[in-house]
Amino acid sequence: MLRIVFLSMLVSVLLIAGCASSPAVTEANTPAPTPVLLSTPTLPVADEWTIKLTHSGGIMGLMRSLEVSSDGKYTVVDERANKTVSGELSESELAELREVVASLDYKDKQKPNPGGCADCFMYDLEIQDGAKNFSIQVDDISLPESGMETLVRFLRELLDSALK
Repeated sequence: MLRIVFLSMLVSVLLIAGCASSPAVTEANTPAPTPVLLSTPTLPVADEWTIKLTHSGGIMGLMRSLEVSSDGKYTVVDERANKTVSGELSESELAELREVVASLDYKDKQKPNPGGCADCFMYDLEIQDGAKNFSIQVDDISLPESGMETLVRFLRELLDSALK
């Protein structure tokens, strides 16, 4: 009995210690993960575009993606559930998405995030229009400051409703 209690306490301590930040890592040597600009900061503004959102991470290891084009056609993939859904946005949804894309206000601010975000969701966002390509990676903490939150929220809602 004592052995079971000891093992239970040991496992609990190890789990708690695994979630804590490492004392060897200080704010001075912590990399600034927010936001990560993957290409040119010029947002595409052409009439024809394609947007891809990859939504990953979190405590459950989520891996989902959504690709939508300016004509309203979309494809959603949930790799964990091995599920693919295709569809087309309604006229009102497409109009709202076009408005969101046209009003994007990307902010290239890279504020250090000293605590990190171990269980945050990651959002890889790509917008293409012909020769232009815009890519950014943000997490739950850096999303509000990136200027891309409205678009990511819209795409997440679409992704969630398509997978229901």
